Amino acid sequence: MKQTTEKITVSLPADTLRMADEKYKVLGFENRSDFINTAIREYISRDILRQFSGELAEIYGKIERSEIRNLEEHLSKLSYKIAVEIAQMNLFLTSIMEVPYLDTHKLRGKAVQMVNNSRGYVPLTEAVKSRMEIRYMDDTDES
Repeated sequence: MKQTTEKITVSLPADTLRMADEKYKVLGFENRSDFINTAIREYISRDILRQFSGELAEIYGKIERSEIRNLEEHLSKLSYKIAVEIAQMNLFLTSIMEVPYLDTHKLRGKAVQMVNNSRGYVPLTEAVKSRMEIRYMDDTDES
């Protein structure tokens, strides 16, 4: 099926026309008109593709930001759950050991300081170095 064509007049710079005349046969076109027609279609296709790529990049960016936000929320919830579990374990241990409130308060302060100084990870060796003496309920200071 042959497309209908319409004859138009186009003004082109002489060097552009010379390039078209030199290249259309080398590039496999029957004539200069086919070459110019293909060049125009290629240019428009690239522009459409560029617009489409921009739209895709915007969509991917939104998806990525949404996924990151979801992951951050999930990590926040997990961190909270872990903190609750650790607090529950600490309460359990202090109740078993009958550690006085003042000592547990001091231990917590020391733990917060160690975690802040180490950016979240306190190796056991460091915890052992920083241990505190704990008074038990039945220990009395008679001095």
